Amino acid sequence: MSFPTTIKPSSISVASNRPNTIFYTLSGKRSINQFASQYFTLTVNMPLMTNASFQEYKAFLISKKGGFSTFTFEYPVDNEGADKSNTSVAARSAHSIGDTTIDCDGFSASTTDALKAGDFIKFNSHNKVYTVVSDVDSNSGGEGTITIEPPLQAAVADNEAVDVNKPVFTVALNQDDVLYTTSASNLYTLSFEIREVI
Repeated sequence: MSFPTTIKPSSISVASNRPNTIFYTLSGKRSINQFASQYFTLTVNMPLMTNASFQEYKAFLISKKGGFSTFTFEYPVDNEGADKSNTSVAARSAHSIGDTTIDCDGFSASTTDALKAGDFIKFNSHNKVYTVVSDVDSNSGGEGTITIEPPLQAAVADNEAVDVNKPVFTVALNQDDVLYTTSASNLYTLSFEIREVI
């Protein structure tokens, strides 16, 4: 089930979470380990809504039973890459869990900054959304290599489609309460936090 899109959020705060354990010895040496994969949390702030508009959003969030059920949330901001409207980008070969560079084709030919560092992408068979960490240029054959963070959480098949704009996050509410406020003029505000489910 998808989060309603009748009314767009007024703002979204995005956090990229990458859990680490850091220890310092008595001599001052630093020891660090990564013990879990990266995930996103998003704090969504909706604009003022009339009661009639608000009811759809209240009912949707309550139907998720707190953090029990997952849903999809389309990131509403366009990527910066020149090829963000391209729906033909696909993996050029199979890639394994842990890979950070993904060879792709289907880009517009000879395009500088087909994708920009910071753009979000998603592979067709994945729940995970990845961040492009360096600019991608395509060659005359429409081929380019995307460097991502975190490393692949699942394998990518040859010719698997790549969503290069406004990827859909699979999420759950990060709290069990649905909190909202209303004014004397019967206008409602709603904010909630969601966490990416991998």
